[in-house]
Amino acid sequence: MAQLMLAQPDFGWRPQLDNPTFLGWSVVAFYGVAALACARAAVLARAGRVLGAQGGRPAGCAPVWWVLASALCFLGVNKQLNLQTLMIAIGRNLAAAGGWSHQRRAVQLVFSVVFGFGLWLALVWLAARHRDFFRQNPRVFWGVLVLVVFVALRAATINHADSFLRLDLKDEHWAWVMEIGGSVLIGIGAAQSRQPSET
Repeated sequence: MAQLMLAQPDFGWRPQLDNPTFLGWSVVAFYGVAALACARAAVLARAGRVLGAQGGRPAGCAPVWWVLASALCFLGVNKQLNLQTLMIAIGRNLAAAGGWSHQRRAVQLVFSVVFGFGLWLALVWLAARHRDFFRQNPRVFWGVLVLVVFVALRAATINHADSFLRLDLKDEHWAWVMEIGGSVLIGIGAAQSRQPSET
């Protein structure tokens, strides 16, 4: 069924590069460099050479670095493949098939609110669960916060929830700034991860 949907000429998404511009590839590069920095920090943490907790004790922070590296890789790939548009296209086609297209905007608003709230809860849980890690790496925390806000705002814009909320989020410049800013903060934080000898 998925193949039949994708084969429709008016499906609304195709597997192609969505931002094949200098700026688009620059954002992908920033994501990639930050992901590599997180992977390096994960390897060093695994070897006990990067601190993730206070008191000079190497902590089990390697999984956090790997999660961050994976998330950054996904955001970089998504920058070009525009996978969120694929999800919206699937939802649009399901709405048409189910006969509730007239309620699509309301569903998009609910999805955007639930999605944004879920992101916020995930960030709160992550910050609480790995409090010592983020205390040692504050730039990483702020970078993650910037990207979480970006993803939530981007979802609201794509789902037209910003019109319901009377917000103007159509200007794409804020998106570039947040993506590059968030990835730079995480990359710098990962590159400057504290070493046991520095305590």
